[in-house]
Amino acid sequence: MPRTTALAALLLLGQMTTATAQQFVPIDVASAPDEQRNVFTVQVENDFFNLVGKSDRDYTNGLRIGWLSPALSDLPDGWARLLTLPTFLGEQPVNSVTRRVGISLGQNLYTPQDTETSQPIFNDRPYAAWLYMSVALQSTYKRVDPKTGKAEPVRLDTLQLDFGLVGPAAGGAFVQNNFHRLINDGPANGWANQLHNEPTLDLTFERRWRVGRGIVLDRPKLEYDVVPIVGAAVGNVSAYASAGGLVRIGKDLRADFGPPRTRPALPGSEGFVGEGFAWYLFFGLAGEAVARNMFLDGNTDGNSMRVSHRPFIAEGTIGLALLFRGVRVSFTQVLRTPEFFERDRFDQYASINVAFRY
Repeated sequence: MPRTTALAALLLLGQMTTATAQQFVPIDVASAPDEQRNVFTVQVENDFFNLVGKSDRDYTNGLRIGWLSPALSDLPDGWARLLTLPTFLGEQPVNSVTRRVGISLGQNLYTPQDTETSQPIFNDRPYAAWLYMSVALQSTYKRVDPKTGKAEPVRLDTLQLDFGLVGPAAGGAFVQNNFHRLINDGPANGWANQLHNEPTLDLTFERRWRVGRGIVLDRPKLEYDVVPIVGAAVGNVSAYASAGGLVRIGKDLRADFGPPRTRPALPGSEGFVGEGFAWYLFFGLAGEAVARNMFLDGNTDGNSMRVSHRPFIAEGTIGLALLFRGVRVSFTQVLRTPEFFERDRFDQYASINVAFRY
């Protein structure tokens, strides 16, 4: 196992095994009414939506639909202790936690830059499609604000299991070429060279927490906060450790921890609270130490197209989120540094997310 993969695995396993010694955090039985409702999410990511420099390469399309359950009213004590991961970066102490289960279905598509040729391309990323299902446990930890006496969300943990399929059975050629036909664009002719069929299994953990919250203006009220983010993943699709954060400026920032996005970017928060009007601009930076990326390294058995992934990459994001009467709409522009050595180019794509409570 590569050294970085081993470190990421040890991080996850170490958190889980030491969690039993963590002080028990009771479930918030008086969770907010908003948290007692379902959340449905539709996300589309595509380089066609780029604000500058539209393209049709690299991570070229992602689609995900998701469901987040109402707050769980109970959880067996043993499971609660196992799934409560300890603080490790000076996060605020908490008084309670709201747990919710999420399920989602998604598909990601990856292509080289030259999609006109049908011949194998040995110095660019291979064609690949990934069809997957995710099961997640989201834990929103809360701390009583001494000024208001209310429980304020201060930390969000997401533990997610992804299982699916990479290869022709994931339907990449069918989806991309039919979409191109719809928008009167030429087909991608190299799908015969894509990664072959392989089942996938990945475990991902991510933590977000609030720091540096404050007021920019009183009238009209304008707030800011800083949301650090750390994460790790192990599996045959990807193995990485990541760290970064968001800076947000807007109104009623306690409504969520930032809009969600599909893989390969860091996921966000599915849940959100509040019925009134809220909004925020956000700016983010993150870095990843990468041990494996199937969409660059190729199939696990080594019998596929491949390139050499870079061990360290960075990502920048900028976007806007609007929330009103149980609906959240967000737009995110993403820019990633070169991910493999054969081509020295940046990758960019945009994400549109619509979520509503019911």
